[in-house]
Amino acid sequence: MKLLFLAALLAVWIPPLISTACKTVVRVKQEAMEYACQTQRRSFQNAFGIIPIPSVIQKKEAGIFGNSGILGFGSSVVGNAINLVGIKILDVQLPELNVKLVPNVGVQVSVDTKLQISGNIVIVGNIDIKVGAGVIADVTVSRTANGFPILGVSACKSILGEIKVSAGGFGLLSTVVEAIKGHIHAVLSDRLCVSVSNVFLGFNANLGLLVGINPIGGDLGLQYTLPSSPVVNGDYMDMNMNAEYMVHEKVIEVPTGAKEFTLPPDAGNKDSMVNMGFSEDFFISLFTAFQSSGAFDLEIPSTSASIGSYLRTSVLGSHIPEISLRYQKCLPVDLKIVLSQSPIVDLQSNRLSVQISPYVEMFVVLPNRQIQPLMTVSVGANLVAKLDVEGGKLKTSVALQGDLNIAITSTSFGKCSCDPSLLNGYMRAVLEKAYLLQINAELNMGISLPSLPNVQLVHEAVEIKEDYAVMSCDLQYVK
Repeated sequence: MKLLFLAALLAVWIPPLISTACKTVVRVKQEAMEYACQTQRRSFQNAFGIIPIPSVIQKKEAGIFGNSGILGFGSSVVGNAINLVGIKILDVQLPELNVKLVPNVGVQVSVDTKLQISGNIVIVGNIDIKVGAGVIADVTVSRTANGFPILGVSACKSILGEIKVSAGGFGLLSTVVEAIKGHIHAVLSDRLCVSVSNVFLGFNANLGLLVGINPIGGDLGLQYTLPSSPVVNGDYMDMNMNAEYMVHEKVIEVPTGAKEFTLPPDAGNKDSMVNMGFSEDFFISLFTAFQSSGAFDLEIPSTSASIGSYLRTSVLGSHIPEISLRYQKCLPVDLKIVLSQSPIVDLQSNRLSVQISPYVEMFVVLPNRQIQPLMTVSVGANLVAKLDVEGGKLKTSVALQGDLNIAITSTSFGKCSCDPSLLNGYMRAVLEKAYLLQINAELNMGISLPSLPNVQLVHEAVEIKEDYAVMSCDLQYVK
């Protein structure tokens, strides 16, 4: 079944999970729920259309139909019973279908429907029954021990309006009409609510896709869980969600310690259907997970197409004389860049900065293809990150900003008397032409946002605020 509006129905009392602090908040506006509600007409129409209605077998009693039979033609025409069989719902219309946020209560779903029902009375033939009805249901969500949501209807009330019964050119006695109306009323009063409940129960299989593990690449993944109950206001609902990054199925802990996070009331675009807030911890965990997985490590052979011309002892020797003295013949140089420390992430207004401190190992490739250590350089770099949303994923790209902080930590040619800053231009070229390309390729795979089947995010925009970022978007339903 189509599940667009399920994210807007998580408004119930859920016991808290014992876990790290929430790192994301999904804010669903009333406008999103109203739009989502209209996409679910087919689900309710299908559910109402298959309601089984049993036949009516009612024996004739004296004083009810008289001696003339139910049509006034005599008992020999219709026998001794009302025999209404083959009752089925031919058409279902939904003039009104609404979802409403109810503060301190949850979510209320109301459905107005019109049913056209047919049946067959023996001898008389086909009859037509038209029914108007309304259903009001309170939808709640419980969760599994792992934080997966499960939908259910906690309360439901059906209200049946006028029931019209006609038999083509025949006129039915009022007692017969009332008997048929009573039967239809009794059946639908109970089964309309059962059908609504079954619709929501049917959503649960795909509702689990709202959370769960989303692979990012290799052994890196992300899992969303619901740690606590959503907060319902008159105009929107906030779903607090934990975002846990995993490397080799092990959860990455926030190096600085997790902090509580709430999305300010005025965050994001006020005209958007959905706003999603990302705490600073979300990005700290993101970069830590990529670093821990080895995605930010890179080996650059001397044959590299992008910076091969830089990977020569003669080029390095132009900055460090001791290298030229030791290797008077120009030889190839291989590089290995390792980021062993977690990046430092900081969110300021309109700015997401990332500090990294990789170390770069350099190796001379001798004529016999043996590898000889040359030197190791520690590099401190400031990156500025750009955020974007594409295809339901949050994507990040980084670029160098400011000067590098360079230190020579070891050499194979003795003490180096040069100023390490002389390598600034060289290392900047290595980072920009090779290393950042690798980092951006990894980050460009994107982080999946909580989503449901047949739902697309449109008109996405990302803002970076003090200590958090917020993504605003509208929803588009795709069959």
